[in-house]
Amino acid sequence: MKFLFTLTLLFQAALVQAQEIKARVLDASTKQSIPYANIIFAENHGLVTNEEGFFSYNAEEGRLPEIIKISSLGYEITEIAPADISEGIVYLKPASIELGEVFLSSKNLSAKEIIEKVKEKVSTNYNFDNSKKRVFLRQSGTSHVRRFDLEVDKSTIAGIDQHLMDEISEKIPKTSDSYKEVLADMYGNYDNQKVNIIKAANLYNPQSMKNLEEVTQHFNTIFMNTIKERSYLKIKSGIIGFKVDEDELQEGLMITTENKEKTPQEKEKDSIKSRKYLQESSGKHVKRLLNGMFWKEDITFNLFDKSNKYKYELNGYAYIDNSTVYVIDFEPKRGADFKGRLYVNTLDYGVHRLEYENVKPLKKFRLFGISTADDVYRGKMIFVKDEAGKYNLSYLERETGETVGIKRPLTIIEKNKHVKGRRKQNELDLDLNLRLSEVEKLQLVVYKTEAMGAGSLDNIPAIQDFEYKTFKTYNADFWSGHNIIEPNEAIKNFVALDAEKKNL
Repeated sequence: MKFLFTLTLLFQAALVQAQEIKARVLDASTKQSIPYANIIFAENHGLVTNEEGFFSYNAEEGRLPEIIKISSLGYEITEIAPADISEGIVYLKPASIELGEVFLSSKNLSAKEIIEKVKEKVSTNYNFDNSKKRVFLRQSGTSHVRRFDLEVDKSTIAGIDQHLMDEISEKIPKTSDSYKEVLADMYGNYDNQKVNIIKAANLYNPQSMKNLEEVTQHFNTIFMNTIKERSYLKIKSGIIGFKVDEDELQEGLMITTENKEKTPQEKEKDSIKSRKYLQESSGKHVKRLLNGMFWKEDITFNLFDKSNKYKYELNGYAYIDNSTVYVIDFEPKRGADFKGRLYVNTLDYGVHRLEYENVKPLKKFRLFGISTADDVYRGKMIFVKDEAGKYNLSYLERETGETVGIKRPLTIIEKNKHVKGRRKQNELDLDLNLRLSEVEKLQLVVYKTEAMGAGSLDNIPAIQDFEYKTFKTYNADFWSGHNIIEPNEAIKNFVALDAEKKNL
């Protein structure tokens, strides 16, 4: 019986494994990974490799396909049976392009003329019909504290001194990261969408500020024990100042007590609120991404809307999906903001792939020692051509970031007109020198596309009850049985600070 039981377990494990493919796509010549390669399982059904060339596929319904097709820019299309994938690696051979004289003479267009052809053909090349798409959205956030200096010029409050300010500066987390991952069904087109979440995960550092909160609480305690009843504060930074009255002061510096355990009802209420917020924010993220498609007007990445502001260079040809493509580089000519590269089909002028990044901050502000700069804006768009000749979105990525600097004096004065003598009771003078940066990255993978019947998006019922979990370490099992873009090493190695300490 034990033997039969063990055999049954092995058989079940083999069945599970038979429904899943895990592999890495490499260049056959250099053995380097190939990021963002298209993995096609059936018509309008596929995914892409991650930045490190990895992909995984789960047969959510039925068995694995007999053949999968793998293609990437500059490589021959490879068709392979899942069973023939050896040691989890698939090699792609670089494609050789042979351009005859007839091709060259018939395609004697300048790069600018090709761009104009792309704009003319958008309405016929891309699929603008409503559809149901299975998508995976990953939101990555990283923040860095470049500088955090607090210099005490004067303090009449015992305990609030340079030593305490140095301790606060030391406890500030210098780097913090977080990730949200959402598997969803998206209905609609590039202009209007409705997103229903199926499952979601949150890799979050809730304790990343714990040490800072402790020392800040110490600061608050000293302050509260020092200031007198019915005092108010005058806070000034240069010529800018404002007043904090007694009630605001008590509320702002209130010493927190230990959190009470929430009741099951309170926890369920918080859970419903979190899922509702995630549903709304995910829809907004998808809308932001799709509102930035290259053919739209009045968008931040304005290559096609303001094409006269750029100069273009035809930088040869490449091969993708059995098609020859123009390789066109672009850079600013008249005060534009971006540089990048796009790959345009030589026959129908459809864009297979587009990559761009800003060459200067998009916005800058500096006044009275406060500065901000929107200094990161870059992205990718990848399209796959279907059997009907229409280009469909396969992968969309955008990174945005800003840097904030503060270099100003700060004076906090306690005043009290109800105490005999001078109104000024205490004073704290600081010099602040802070510099922080934050980058958000959104990745959208379209896994499967189905035709959608006529009717308003409002008729599609919203789904509020979905699985949503928060993790302090990466959980490889959470997405088992679902198709996502494979996590990179940073995500796999994610450990929240408090979880990391417990493992020490």
